[in-house]
Amino acid sequence: MNILKIITVILFLISFLTNLFSQTSDLYMPLNIKHAYTKKTRSFDGYPGPEYWQNRADYKIHVNLDPKNGILTGTEEILYFNNSPDSLAELIIHLFPNIYKKGNSREFNIDFTDASDGVALEEIRVNNKIVDIEPEDCFIKYLHNDIKLNLEEPLHSGQTITLNISWHYRINRNSHMRTGMVDSSSYFNAYFFPRIAVYDDIDGWNYHKYSGIAEFYNDFGSFDVSITVPGNFIVWATGTLQNAEEVLTDKYYKRFQVAHTSDTIIHIIDSTECLLKTKTAANKNNIWKFRAKNVTDFAFAVSDHYLWDATSLVVDENTGRRVLIEAAYNKDSKDFYEVTKIARQSIQFMSYEFPGIPFPYPNETIFNGLDEMEYPMIVNNISVEDRSYLIKLTSHEISHSYFPFYMGINETKYGWMDEGWACFIEYQICAQLDSEENANIYYMNKYRLLQGNDLDMPMISTSIYLKRPVYHINSYAKPATFLFVLRNQLGDDVFKNTVHEYMRRWNGKHPTPYDFFYTINSINGEDLNWLFTPWFFEYGYVDLAIKNASLTEDFYEIIIAKKGNYPAPIQLKITYDNESVEIVRESVSVWTDGGVSCRIKRPLKGEIKSIELFDPIIPDADSTNNYFEF
Repeated sequence: MNILKIITVILFLISFLTNLFSQTSDLYMPLNIKHAYTKKTRSFDGYPGPEYWQNRADYKIHVNLDPKNGILTGTEEILYFNNSPDSLAELIIHLFPNIYKKGNSREFNIDFTDASDGVALEEIRVNNKIVDIEPEDCFIKYLHNDIKLNLEEPLHSGQTITLNISWHYRINRNSHMRTGMVDSSSYFNAYFFPRIAVYDDIDGWNYHKYSGIAEFYNDFGSFDVSITVPGNFIVWATGTLQNAEEVLTDKYYKRFQVAHTSDTIIHIIDSTECLLKTKTAANKNNIWKFRAKNVTDFAFAVSDHYLWDATSLVVDENTGRRVLIEAAYNKDSKDFYEVTKIARQSIQFMSYEFPGIPFPYPNETIFNGLDEMEYPMIVNNISVEDRSYLIKLTSHEISHSYFPFYMGINETKYGWMDEGWACFIEYQICAQLDSEENANIYYMNKYRLLQGNDLDMPMISTSIYLKRPVYHINSYAKPATFLFVLRNQLGDDVFKNTVHEYMRRWNGKHPTPYDFFYTINSINGEDLNWLFTPWFFEYGYVDLAIKNASLTEDFYEIIIAKKGNYPAPIQLKITYDNESVEIVRESVSVWTDGGVSCRIKRPLKGEIKSIELFDPIIPDADSTNNYFEF
C-alpha cells in the first residue's frame, strides 16, 4: 500500500471515529438504549444494526358480536415467532378490555354501568396443551390489563409457539374510550382480542400498564379474522374483505365492486336504503372475513343502519395500484357526507406530496363513531360541526397510516414520534383544502399558554408517565413545531428526501428517537445535535426578540436576540411609511454556532415605520419583545 492510500485510510478512520464520537457523546442516551448499540442491534449511522431483530405474531381470530346484549366472544390461534437471541421463559399477553374491569385504575372517568368483570378467559392452550388459568396456578399471573404466562419449557431463539385462546367480555356502552357501543346497533371494536406484547432489543417485554391516555406498541403480523354478526349488519374492518359476494346482496355487491375502480364517489348504501333489511345475505347470522398482512393491529366496526360511501384512488402511478376509500356513517351526521371526498384528497396529498410515499395499505375506512382514534386501515371519528376541524380530524387520523403503523413506532414511550408527524401532515392538508389561517395544530393553544413554564417538559420524556396537559403538548404541538423548524433547516427538498430515507430504513421495524436523530445526521452529512439537544433533551422554549434596529441612508440593520434556548428561524415583517411590507427570513441555521444574537443587514427601500417578529406556526414564549417602532 503506497503512502497516499495509507493517508486516505487514516483520514477516513479519523472522520469515521470523529463522527461516531460526536454521535455517541453529544446526545444523552439512557443505558437500556445504549446497550442496543453495544449489542449492534442498532447503529450510529441510523441504520438497523447488523444484529437487529424483532419478533412477530400472526393471528387467526373468530369473533361473534351480539349487538343486543353487547357480548363479544372469540377464539384465536396465535403463532408467535421468537426471533430474538434470548430464550423466553414467559409470555406477556395484553387484555386491554380490562381497563373497564372493576377495581382497575384508569386515567378517564367511566359510567358506573360499564364497570365489568373484564375479559373472561375460557381456555388457553400452549402447543395444544391446556393451561390451568386459575389465578393461583403457577403458570399464569394477572397484571392489571395483562397476564404473564409462564412456559413449561422456554421458547428458545429461532423457535415458534402456538397459543389457542378463547374468551368473552361485555363491551362498554356508555363510556366510549376509543372503542365501544356507538348507538343501540352500531359498535366500534378495538383491542378486543388477547395479544402478545412486544419483546424488543431495548426493554425486553414491554408491558407498561394501559390506563387510557398513552397509546400502543405492537409487533407486525398477519391477521385472518372472521366476524359473525346478525343478518343485515355490515362490517368494516382492518384488511381486505374476502367474501363480499357471500355477505352482500347482489345490488350492493356490484356497487362495492364498482367503487374499487371508480374515481367518483359511489353510494353503496344511501339514505333511502340504510334501513332496508335486504342489504346482506338472508341468513340469521353472516360471517364477514378479512385479511391483513404485516400490520400492527386489527379493529372492526358494525352497524345495521349506516350509510356507506366508497371511491378509489391511484396512489402509485408506476404500478397503477389503487386504494379503496370508504366512509360509514349515520344519516343524521351531516359532516360525514363530505368525509369520503376529504379522505380521498388527504390520501392523494400523502401519496404524492408529503410524505410522498404511495399510501401503504389497500383500503381505508372512516367510521362515524364517538372518538378520534386511528387503527390500520380504519379510523373511529366523531362527527364535528366545523368544516376546518373535519378536514383536520380526517387527515390527521389517516396520516397515522404512516406513523405509527408503517413505521412500527413505540407510541407508548414516544408519542411524539407519530402524533407530531400526524400534526405536521394534517396542517399542510388543512392549509391546502381550507386555509392557512384555519390550519391550526392540535393542542397548540395549550402549548402557547404553557410554553416555558414548569409543565413544559423535554420531549424525550417517556410519554406513558406524562399526564394531561403535558402529554398532549409533548406528543402533538411541540414535536410538530420542531418538524417545521427541521424542515426550515434542511430545506423542503432535502427534508422530504431525508424523511423518505428514514422511512425506507425503518419501515416495518421499531425505530427509537435515536434512530431518527442519527438517520437525519448521516443522510445530511452534518451534525444537527445542536438542534436536537435543546428541543428534545432540555427544558426550554423559543423566545426571539428584536434587540435593536438602526437605519442609514442605504441600509437598515436589525439585531435579533435569542433569549430562549430553543433555536428557531427568524421571520420579520418590515412595514414602511407608505404601508408597503417586506418579509425577511433567516434560517434556523443562524444559531448553529450557539450564538445568542444575529445581525440582519438589508438595503433600505424607504422610510421604515415598524419591524415585527412573527411566525404563524412556531410559537414565541414572550411576544412583548417582538415589535420595534421607529
